[in-house]
Amino acid sequence: MSYKARLSALERDGDVSLTDQIVSAFERAIAAGEVQAGEKLPPTRELAELAGVNHLTAARAYRRLAEHGLVTARVGAGTFVRGSGAASELRAPVVPPGSPGPTGTAWQHYALPEPITEYSDTVLTDMHRTAAGFDPDLIPLMAGYPPNEILPTERVGELAAEVMADLGPRALQYEMVEGAAELREQVAALVARDGLDEHPDRIVITSGAYQALTLVSRAVVRPGETVACESPSFAGVIAASRMAGANVLPVPTDDDGLDVDALEHLLARHEIRLVSLQPRLQNPTGRDLAPERRARLIELSRRHGFFILEDAVYSHLRFDGTDDGALRPLAPERVIFVQSLSKTVSPGLRVGWMIASGPVRERLVQQKRHDDMNSAPLTQQIAARYLAAGDYEPQLERAIAVHRRGLEAATAAVDSHLGGFVELVHEPLGGAHLWLALRDPLDERVLYREAVAAGVNFMPAGAAMPERPERTFLRISYSYLDPDRLREGVRRLGVAIRAARRAEAPRQALPLA
Repeated sequence: MSYKARLSALERDGDVSLTDQIVSAFERAIAAGEVQAGEKLPPTRELAELAGVNHLTAARAYRRLAEHGLVTARVGAGTFVRGSGAASELRAPVVPPGSPGPTGTAWQHYALPEPITEYSDTVLTDMHRTAAGFDPDLIPLMAGYPPNEILPTERVGELAAEVMADLGPRALQYEMVEGAAELREQVAALVARDGLDEHPDRIVITSGAYQALTLVSRAVVRPGETVACESPSFAGVIAASRMAGANVLPVPTDDDGLDVDALEHLLARHEIRLVSLQPRLQNPTGRDLAPERRARLIELSRRHGFFILEDAVYSHLRFDGTDDGALRPLAPERVIFVQSLSKTVSPGLRVGWMIASGPVRERLVQQKRHDDMNSAPLTQQIAARYLAAGDYEPQLERAIAVHRRGLEAATAAVDSHLGGFVELVHEPLGGAHLWLALRDPLDERVLYREAVAAGVNFMPAGAAMPERPERTFLRISYSYLDPDRLREGVRRLGVAIRAARRAEAPRQALPLA
């Protein structure tokens, strides 16, 4: 009898508790090899339905199995079988009295908690390493960085000297958790171009937009609750939600942005705490949320009681289409607005911000205090003076011109070198990326391996989508590289696709067992 059959036939009136019967069913299944080491077990809610018990009983059974050393729970990922011997492998060795104990780092394997591993972590680590030049022969089509040529190096140097001369030790001292008053005032003036009329007290300065995403996830979502986000999306928002212990549900996108009909269907089956999206120049599609969908999203938020995380990091890098402004003015009590200077001025300044109203704003400040006390005061003061001097608008004009040049080079290269292999899923209105789909599916990990061998990388769909992709998608970024490097990178990607197709051909030709 399988463990699922045992679970569906629990004795309700016997002497053995339901928890003990569930634990016994899994113990027998693991001992018999019915479930293997590393295999994921059903989520607690599914287990509860299968066994006809409440959710707390299911959770208690998994906790008991973990205490027995048979399973391990990874926040945001699920419960997995350890397998025989796993518990003893993680137990600290007995050290005889007077012995100096183990040397080296091997002891850390049993001292550290179970790691939370995300595919996106590996991909993003690779992106940062290659963009930083660790492998100068590899072309990082994955990197969505701003181009070096637009970074205001000399101007920032002038402002740094000015700040130190004027403020002295204050520029190197702790700052308010919410951020320097000077910068919050300038941010309030800047976001007016997005249709936001905000008092500086609603603004919380962060170390870039990614920190803001992690703080919002921790402030709004409890472990085990549910977040919905666009699919595809920014890999970082998926990782931030899962690291907060949230279950992440995908909402498909099209040329008009997030599919609000699909979101409504999800809401009929799930209690969603937070909906995260980029309604203007979305990463990676470069599309906007259509006006009628914006209104319906706000209506659904009011009806179902979820927060909206509005990520606006690319919103100023527009080439085409009409900018409908931020979502937040439509429902400031429901929308948390996140933005930064990283894509338009400098990622190295690490200047971002969150804007929120009501009690959630205090929760965000609390999370910021627990995270790093405050963002770097020196770069906050530099950014405040940069904005106050009127440098942002001419900087934005330069950034848009260079990004547009990159888009033109990338699309021409895709047509020349990948035309028979891929199709552009969405025509971007701005931003920094192209979202492509292979006409014939390939294993994306095989393709990524072949790409690196050919001297190029890309953002695989597995890191940008919460669910398993039905097709082979990839993101290439046109912002960081000059046109010649872009063209060469796309050419190498074509070489990788041909190699991956050859590698997969023998597997596809194998007869079915």
